[in-house]
Amino acid sequence: MKATKSRYFVLVLLFIVTAINYMDRANLSVAGTSIQAEFSLTPAQLGLLFSMFTWAYVLSQIPVGYILDRIGVRKLYGCAIILWSIFTLLMGIASNHIFTTAASSFLFLLLCRSLIGVAEAPSFPANTKIISTWFPTQERASATALYACAQYIGLAGLTPILAFVVANYGWEMSFYVCGVVGILFGIYWLIRYRDPLDSNRTNQLEIDYIKQGGGLGQAKKKQEKVEWKEISYVLKQRNFLGLCIAQFALNSTLYFFLTWFIVYLEKGLHLSISKAGIGAMFPYIMAMIGLLCSGFVSDALMKRGKSRTFSRKLPSILGLGFAGVMCLANFFEDYPAIAIGLLSFAFFANAFANIGWVLLSDIVPAKVMGTVGGFFNIAGNCAGIITPIIMGLILQYTNSFAYAMCYISAVSLIGALAHIFVIKKLETIEIPQEL
Repeated sequence: MKATKSRYFVLVLLFIVTAINYMDRANLSVAGTSIQAEFSLTPAQLGLLFSMFTWAYVLSQIPVGYILDRIGVRKLYGCAIILWSIFTLLMGIASNHIFTTAASSFLFLLLCRSLIGVAEAPSFPANTKIISTWFPTQERASATALYACAQYIGLAGLTPILAFVVANYGWEMSFYVCGVVGILFGIYWLIRYRDPLDSNRTNQLEIDYIKQGGGLGQAKKKQEKVEWKEISYVLKQRNFLGLCIAQFALNSTLYFFLTWFIVYLEKGLHLSISKAGIGAMFPYIMAMIGLLCSGFVSDALMKRGKSRTFSRKLPSILGLGFAGVMCLANFFEDYPAIAIGLLSFAFFANAFANIGWVLLSDIVPAKVMGTVGGFFNIAGNCAGIITPIIMGLILQYTNSFAYAMCYISAVSLIGALAHIFVIKKLETIEIPQEL
């Protein structure tokens, strides 16, 4: 008898849900210029709307992570997918006659966007918990890269489609389409996802393989009791703090591409919405390639005997360092193809560094992964609050993207320095029993 490969089916589920997740984060970017024109929003107001998702997303991380450690991923994640898809769909009614003023429509958009943030809060802590449950250590970076690349595949493939929908059917329709797709998949998730010991697709040989590789296929049905003093101990460790700095830097570039990027293509490089949708494909495709390279390079280095620390930190340092070239696009605003080429390379490099969640699973004890993952997600996604607002303010007062691009590049370099000088040897944090 051969071991089953059920974990790859789980990986497909994570791939799809991640694509939907980022489609629902980025659809506002595609519709942003149309919404700004319809409701006469200033750049600062549009920046606030872009950041509203992350305000709620960040504030929800701790309670969601705490719940995740207690009730598991299946029900929480499935219900979350359905909820955020409903709120995405509702954004489309903001311009209808239900609202009599632009101000009331804008407030409704802010509310819906914040509720999407709350509902998406379980996403990456749940993804990390699933990967650490289903996959042995030597497969985690590759598995994480495969599901995480969905965010870029989804953005590359769906951005032109959403741009076409916005151009031909109005910005509202883009939210209706995204909402319906998410609701249908959320129902499918509840029907099909199970943990290893509950799955009827997994035989004992696969369970044993997962156990031997340090996965959690051996976890007991009863959840371990988690105490706040254990969580607090992990949060104070130097490696965790360094990872938080690096993740903030990484996400600063990511959130530029999720929020202001299409607006930059339209207003900074003077492309039409249709051309902007096509131009956006290239950085997203390059980011997908970068992420895949990162995961496989990291795992390959480990399999060849390199230390975990070297294998994980090398892609992160190189990626964040080279992402700093993004500011060079400032010199080529009259040459859109060159500017997009530079941005594509920068996003490739940023994605090459995008294994922060793998590093987290390497150092955080499994029993507190949900809660600690929530804190980690807060640190990283503070970039989603700060970046859109800072860029909006810079644009409002300078009427230029130049300083905004320099800001993103500088933060990327700080992330590379955190990996070099703050993060030390990667090993699982041992929580003392006498706490």
